[in-house]
Amino acid sequence: MQTHSTSAIPLPEAGRPGARIWGTTDAFVEHGPVLGRKVANATFLEAFLRLDPFDAYHFFLSGPEEDAALRAWLRERCSGILRRKAVCIGRHEHLHKSLSEIPYRCMHLSDGVTRFTQLVRLRNAVAPSLFPVTGVTHSLSYERFMPAYLKHLWSGVSPRDALIVTSESVRLVMDAVFDGLRRAYGLSREDFPRPLLEKIPLGVDPQSLPCPAERWDAPKSAPRIPPVPGGAPVADHGMAAGEMRSRLGVDREVLFLYFGRICPYSKMDLMPVFSALRRAEGMGLPANGYALILAGWADEDQALPLALRQYAESLGIRLITLLRPTDAERRALYAAADVFLSPSDNIQESFGLTVAEAGAAGLPVIASDFDGYRDIVLHGKTGMLVPVLGFTDTTETDLLATFWFDNQYHLKLSQSCAVHVPALAEALAGLGTDAALRRRMGEAGRIRIREQFSWEAVIKRYMACWDKLAERPLTQNEEQRLRAAEHPQRMRFGEYFRGHFSHTLDPAWLERVLLRRTETGGTLYKGALPLAHYAGMEHFLDGEAVRRMLLAARKPVPGTLLMRSLLLFFQERAPGPFVRERAAFTLLWALKHDYLEYIHNDGTIGVFSGL
Repeated sequence: MQTHSTSAIPLPEAGRPGARIWGTTDAFVEHGPVLGRKVANATFLEAFLRLDPFDAYHFFLSGPEEDAALRAWLRERCSGILRRKAVCIGRHEHLHKSLSEIPYRCMHLSDGVTRFTQLVRLRNAVAPSLFPVTGVTHSLSYERFMPAYLKHLWSGVSPRDALIVTSESVRLVMDAVFDGLRRAYGLSREDFPRPLLEKIPLGVDPQSLPCPAERWDAPKSAPRIPPVPGGAPVADHGMAAGEMRSRLGVDREVLFLYFGRICPYSKMDLMPVFSALRRAEGMGLPANGYALILAGWADEDQALPLALRQYAESLGIRLITLLRPTDAERRALYAAADVFLSPSDNIQESFGLTVAEAGAAGLPVIASDFDGYRDIVLHGKTGMLVPVLGFTDTTETDLLATFWFDNQYHLKLSQSCAVHVPALAEALAGLGTDAALRRRMGEAGRIRIREQFSWEAVIKRYMACWDKLAERPLTQNEEQRLRAAEHPQRMRFGEYFRGHFSHTLDPAWLERVLLRRTETGGTLYKGALPLAHYAGMEHFLDGEAVRRMLLAARKPVPGTLLMRSLLLFFQERAPGPFVRERAAFTLLWALKHDYLEYIHNDGTIGVFSGL
């Protein structure tokens, strides 16, 4: 693996005609609490690099912590591509130089909200071609995202840029958000277009999940769970379904499995499930013939799991909880269960990765007819979708959301979202009492997930999307317009902060002064002093430019002439939109550190002279 700290990433493939280079400004790998976004991004990257569809992969990261974490993960998960030396890691400060020198096929972000527009702006300014920029969406319901959504509306977005929406519901959300922002700010669609919205789901690795054939043929015969191919070794990956059922104290009972965050404000309210189970008992579900298992992650104090257990006990419902399961335990739970349950009611949810995993494991799914779930589950064929009644008037919550924490308004909204309990009970009773139906739906679900939601199938859709976007035609006039577009939210430091200074480095000031090398500047020029600078500034200081400037200023030289020579130097060295700023930075840096000084044309030192 290569790392480069001072320049664009040099790579043999970059100079080869027709080389396909993929880039990103994200690590895709995050540590900390288990969240769907983190799992989806990491499993995407693993599957993508194993398929290895590009010649090289460039990661531009924020700092050493991200760098170290990604390197360790790649060594553990994707050693093959490292042996090919196709992965290069740089820093964000290398990005603009690499963009100007390397013909990227596309750049893809693990988050379509935070850096998407910034990358498009930089590409427009420096890249030799307007390659596609894409970013995948995850949760969309955070109030703090609204300014970021507004940034997506501007005249520089190209028809080669797309937000990857993971479900049809997400597409509808994004369309509504962009339409609402345009309406609120009086923006036209023509002058303020949005990125394209391309629908590509998240994926799962069916090979890493248990094959249900043995469970179907002999429901409690303890099918073995295969290890993850090529993944990290897990000591207990062979835990059998029967072993897990024995550990849970389940024998012949039908096991309903919920797997995910046990949290009403960021996932779903599980209390209605108990009411639905009581109703299902009146529809034929044997009271002693089933068990419900809640597996996943809860807050550290674990107050909610305890409260749920106590409530279930008061209703006579057998409830089992398994907190913070390992990967091996997760796979064993999928193998041991009979029906997967996920009645989500929280708008923080957008796709439903565990629903796809359950389908891949051959489990019929009972889920709410909600967000991305309806893209995964075919009602009546691979599971049951339960109707959900939602809100429209949220005026009070909209106003309070600015002051509340995210979990507060998510909980308030989810409590205004009603999963239809009678329909949920009917689904529980139907699948809980019909083994043949469970098998038929499980088999259909497994086929559907393998064909449409396996990572291999999903990444093929990404490749087709990137190719389609890259081939979208752009006329010369359209490209010039995109490159000239300036984002309305751009922070114009040079314009907005002029009032801070006594004088500014403008043509009028340069005409009034002579510039000459100081004694310290002469020492630097002769090499007796190092070209000292703060970390990160090496990317903006050109030693040869400094040397030539100090040579030209060995005697007083008109400011306009010295600036002109710097402009010519940078124009030859790195032509582009930053030439004038680079020249001015070099001159101001030299004045700041006493390598140059300015004097009046009449010879007086320009200090308190009121230039």
